[in-house]
Amino acid sequence: MNGAEILIAEDSQTQAEQLTHYLSTRGYTVTVARDGRQALAAALRSKPAMIITDVMMPEMDGYTLCKEIKSLPALRDVPVVLLTSLSRPQDIVKGLECSADSFIRKPYDDKYLLSRVEYILTNVELRKTERLQVGVQLQFGGQSHFITAEKQQILDLLISTYEGAVQINEELEIKQQELQQAKETLEASVAERTAELAQSNEQLQVELVERKRGEEQIKTLNQDLERRVVERTAQLAAANDELEAFSYSVSHDLRAPLRHINGFAGTLIEEHSSQLQPEAQHQLKRIQEGTQKMARMIDDLLNLARLDRRSMALQMTSLNSLVENVLHDLESETTDRKIDWRVGSLPSVNCDPGLIQQVFANLLSNAVKYTRRRERAVIEVDQSTIEGQLVLFVRDNGAGFDPKYSDKLFGTFQRLHSDQEFEGTGLGLATVRRIVRKHGGRVWAEADTNKGATFYFTLGEAARMSSAVNRQAAGK
Repeated sequence: MNGAEILIAEDSQTQAEQLTHYLSTRGYTVTVARDGRQALAAALRSKPAMIITDVMMPEMDGYTLCKEIKSLPALRDVPVVLLTSLSRPQDIVKGLECSADSFIRKPYDDKYLLSRVEYILTNVELRKTERLQVGVQLQFGGQSHFITAEKQQILDLLISTYEGAVQINEELEIKQQELQQAKETLEASVAERTAELAQSNEQLQVELVERKRGEEQIKTLNQDLERRVVERTAQLAAANDELEAFSYSVSHDLRAPLRHINGFAGTLIEEHSSQLQPEAQHQLKRIQEGTQKMARMIDDLLNLARLDRRSMALQMTSLNSLVENVLHDLESETTDRKIDWRVGSLPSVNCDPGLIQQVFANLLSNAVKYTRRRERAVIEVDQSTIEGQLVLFVRDNGAGFDPKYSDKLFGTFQRLHSDQEFEGTGLGLATVRRIVRKHGGRVWAEADTNKGATFYFTLGEAARMSSAVNRQAAGK
């Protein structure tokens, strides 16, 4: 009977797919309908060799479908198998009443299902030769039922019902054996557990005494800790006051002498250059450059020191707008340069816009500086995803650096190039790392000498959640 068409009426997609798999593996052609009405229409379009239907379905249930099939001369000889739990005697009566050919009890075993299908299909021709109709008036459950079915149908239906009952009985015997074994195991466990509880009770009494002693020790330690916290808080407050005083001193007391030195050197060059030897003029210019560098270094140090004390003002911010602000500020430095700016579509994230703009400013100004010797510089700003986390990066085709020194990049006053090659204070990347860490992220770099560099950074959980929202919005 391989290749025979079997129509399945099943509203559960999972059950339908399981039946289809079992039957198609055996070589049958399977058609699936989602309810009784669809199944009846499908059977009228193409007469199947068998119909397997669930009992409970919307629109038209399995009993009604079976009765409709058996009432149609063109479909009367098509065997109908009902899938049911056989939980009530009324199920058998309803099956007889609608002239069903067999029951298959849920949940079913694939081997039993296939054996019933093959048995019924094999006996289809026998049923065609035995058309003796049996009409029986049956009183059951206070209701009258008129059973019209062929004797072979009744026999098959009763056999399938009996097989289902036998299977249920076997399952019950197995469950009974399992229950007996579980009972014996439970009794042994109870006895063992009772002994353990008695022993545990003794240990618990000892532990209670120790716990009370421990609570007293913890109370003493907490009091000591609170005292230390108060002392440490006072010390930190004093240290912050001293740091503020130091910052004020640096800002005023150190900058003033630097301005004087720079001004005097400039005056000597402007007003007395004719009286100075070239070497003296060169030395004065070096003094000016040194004081200017020292001033920049003082500014960077102050900014770095203020970062830890500054509270963040988080808000949803477009990173593309921050990059645009930085590129606008860099126009004066890049006017005569050939730079191919490649700025991707960046997300909006929950961050402190002023601090993150400073991150982009430091990274992009470095990219501009270290690509100075390239005829055409390529500087890229974009995003990627690493292990499900949003990662932002700035990439250039500049001087790069030896990757074995990458761990030193973000330290204070750490530089991998001399002032003769590229100017700098060694505080820009330290500031970047401090800001990124303040946002709960991390920063790292990849590069090779004369092959450019890429600086990556993340912005912690808030940025990850914000980027997820951006992706969902884009998907809509």
